[in-house]
Amino acid sequence: MGNFIEKNYQILSIAGFIVIVLVITGGLIFGPFNEILPETLREKLGYPAEHPNLETEINVQLIVDFNGFHENINETILFGINQTATAYSILTVANLTVKVREYNNGYYVEAIEGIEENSNYSWFYKVDGEAGAIASNRYDLRANNTTFVQWMYQSY
Repeated sequence: MGNFIEKNYQILSIAGFIVIVLVITGGLIFGPFNEILPETLREKLGYPAEHPNLETEINVQLIVDFNGFHENINETILFGINQTATAYSILTVANLTVKVREYNNGYYVEAIEGIEENSNYSWFYKVDGEAGAIASNRYDLRANNTTFVQWMYQSY
């Protein structure tokens, strides 16, 4: 038996590594750690989506500050029942043209109304005066009792 292990050490090491990877992956996908997976992948795997209470209407003030490159926008947006309300979706509900780049952790807004980021300026958002700390399409306005969203085209 010792001779078998010595002769096949490399193959056994690779097989052991593959088993470990499969166990960890299986634990992520099918075990209790599936909650750390991106929501889109969770939905594809058949886990229930985590949507907040969509049974209430909310009004949220939207300000888009184009920093002089376009006329600013200041309006109140009504999110109806069963309508997704995020710091990103407020732009689309307001019928603004938005260009995004999608990453595993969410959307990155590259342009609003044709005003695109460049080497000096980028789009940032604040919710009730606090800088957005997560991807804008993941910031739930209902769950956070949001009253005010501001998008700013600023130098960084």
